[in-house]
Amino acid sequence: MGMEQYYRKVQEKLMVQRDVINSLLKDPRIIGDYYEAIVRDAVREAVSGSFAVGRGVVLDTDGRASRECDIIVYNAVEYGPLFSSGDIAVVNPESVRCVIQVKGTVTMDNLGDAIQSLAAVDHLRSGIWKFIVGFKTNVEYQTLVDMCARSRSVNGVFLFSSNYKGEKEDISLQMQKFVGILKSITAPGVYQTNDAGRYVVLEIGGRDSFQGVPFPEEDAQ
Repeated sequence: MGMEQYYRKVQEKLMVQRDVINSLLKDPRIIGDYYEAIVRDAVREAVSGSFAVGRGVVLDTDGRASRECDIIVYNAVEYGPLFSSGDIAVVNPESVRCVIQVKGTVTMDNLGDAIQSLAAVDHLRSGIWKFIVGFKTNVEYQTLVDMCARSRSVNGVFLFSSNYKGEKEDISLQMQKFVGILKSITAPGVYQTNDAGRYVVLEIGGRDSFQGVPFPEEDAQ
């Protein structure tokens, strides 16, 4: 089995887990919590052992706080959380490597809410990687990428299936790209210097090299 086929199977597994949750539960808030847990487990398997994965809030020394983040990847070795209980954590911005917002279905409406949540993290420390993960979408993937680029804050949007009839092969390889980027940005010795760039990452171009859509310049808006 090649790596592309392997990651397709992992992606399919996440979709099966989503379908099981949908068949058992009806409350959308509870379903959302389970969606986050499914993605959180996948992130936990992908990142290096120097990092912990939870959900919670980023809090700086001046008392400024982010919104609640669905998934926070933070350096547990050098910093540790300010508070933790189970999967819930309050962490300082310097410890955070990546934050992720999870959506069951990414739409034009809830994408804006996810972008705002990630932008709040950006105000605390600009070098934090910020991703949006959705189980499906009915919006063209390139449109979502362009919206993230225009936000000048979001570094990646990953969808595991699409109802958009013109969608192409890139959706089927999202898990491989997502895991590859997570592994790269949490690799030992890399996370200390390789802060998030000013672009939406689409794939890894090489060792510590990323390819994607650049944020527009301020004077171009």
